[in-house]
Amino acid sequence: MKSQSKTTVLCAALLAGSAAASLANTLVTFNVDMTAAIANAQFDPATMSMAVRGTFNGWTPTALTNNPLGPTPAVYSQTVNIPANGTVVDYKYTIQPAGTYEAVRSGGGHNRLITLPTASGASFTAPLVFFGDVPAAGDITSTVTFQVNMAQQININAFDPNTSIVYSRGFFNGWGTGNPMTNDPSIRTTNQFGLVNSNVYVASVDITGSPGQTVDYKYFFDTGATWESPTPGTGDPADNNNRFFNLPTTAASLPIIYFNDAVYAPKATNATTFQVDMTSQILNGSFDPGSGTVELRGNFNGWGTPQILCTNNPAAPNTNIYSVVVPLVDGIGAREQYKFWSSISLNGGWETMADNRVMTIVSGTAQTLPVVFFNNLDPADLLPVDTTVTFRVNMTNAVGTDAHAFDPASGDLVNLNGVPSFVAWDPSLPALSNDPVGSTNYSVSILLPKGSPVMQTYKYGINGVDDEAPAGNNHVRYIRQTGAYVMPLDKFGTQTVETSFGNLQASPSTAGHVLISWLGRPGVHLQTKSSITGPWTDHPETDSLSSTNWPSAGAAQFFRLIKQ
Repeated sequence: MKSQSKTTVLCAALLAGSAAASLANTLVTFNVDMTAAIANAQFDPATMSMAVRGTFNGWTPTALTNNPLGPTPAVYSQTVNIPANGTVVDYKYTIQPAGTYEAVRSGGGHNRLITLPTASGASFTAPLVFFGDVPAAGDITSTVTFQVNMAQQININAFDPNTSIVYSRGFFNGWGTGNPMTNDPSIRTTNQFGLVNSNVYVASVDITGSPGQTVDYKYFFDTGATWESPTPGTGDPADNNNRFFNLPTTAASLPIIYFNDAVYAPKATNATTFQVDMTSQILNGSFDPGSGTVELRGNFNGWGTPQILCTNNPAAPNTNIYSVVVPLVDGIGAREQYKFWSSISLNGGWETMADNRVMTIVSGTAQTLPVVFFNNLDPADLLPVDTTVTFRVNMTNAVGTDAHAFDPASGDLVNLNGVPSFVAWDPSLPALSNDPVGSTNYSVSILLPKGSPVMQTYKYGINGVDDEAPAGNNHVRYIRQTGAYVMPLDKFGTQTVETSFGNLQASPSTAGHVLISWLGRPGVHLQTKSSITGPWTDHPETDSLSSTNWPSAGAAQFFRLIKQ
């Protein structure tokens, strides 16, 4: 007997990739100057301490230390080994023990940002900043030189060097029209195709702010009011993937980059077929194929104008697939960014993934992209029917992250901080009931409508406070039966993360039968075949089951689990 599934194979590949990635690391030194915070009585070194929190440590506090007898006693620092390289790291400093986050001047209220070096094992020092970007001696003014290579935009006739103007826009100028850039013919570059150009445009701008503060920016040119769309993962993840830099204390030049990250390359025209499957949105009731519309939006149409409408084929086997063919002209290897949009009320109609979708221009005249699920939401991951789910938690010796000890005798309540439907976490759920009365167990039953996720991510809290565990540290369990399902008993403060499905086994059963058992869930069923080289046979009747008695007579059988 063999077990195999698309998901299991995929997970194995991802785990292998993760193991390889874990070998890469960067030693990062974080440091913050608390001089102004001490002067304005926001921070007391005698009773308080400092920490750094970010994406590298799950936003849990990593303690910083200072040298009270050194020349800079107000500077707190720590070196952290981050198992990544070449990635963007979000972080902020906090005052402990209250965990008071600083409010930084970054435009849009996002976090501080740094980009780790690409070389594995490198050392990197984050900019020395003032807590809350309040410098002790006031703001500084630094001259920053912006540099953008427009060669490919000229090559594809998007930018006319005789009439078009490119600008650097960002937090420093209110994202306005100032700071036009001019070509510097003395700057010559050679790309991987051996093509030489001198189409680098530059502008030097005096920028005032706090030393080291994160400053967002992008390049823009006036022909077609074109904003660039930097490669996902290279910019500010919380704000349209804007580019960013940390304000230097002296004059500095930013690296030369290609507009839109589109390298200078030979031009090609691809008649590109885009395809999206709306089955999940129809299942959960957020999209009506009778009246709804689906659009393709990307950097190639100004993210919505002119409109690119996708249509379905009523005669196709899957009428929920919407597609459109778009001619795209760009350099070979250029990456075009896009998302699908639909006339649903959620998220303003946009897909909700953090990063844009990306396709690459190829040599040739046409390409067909694979079908993707809208929001990457596979219908096999949604409940096919309304299901009542009972959540249960044991509160023995429960203490919240705020140090509050659970005491039902004083009227403390247990809350389910959120059950994600297909929309969002619901903060208005009823409190859990003592079950059975007099025990330390509590439960609540929630009716989850058809189309809700099979995977449930949630937390408990005392008196409605999100105090079971740090942010992002949740329970993850799967609804394994439809109609009604009782979750395994949780333990407050122990964040259980279940496996989606698997553990396929065979064991003796009744005479003439073999017990086939597995960790099941909706959307997963058995497949069998009698020959290692033969075709697989579907058994959809085993969907949502966890075992079946299989006749032991006849030819040998191979089994696997499949989610599709």
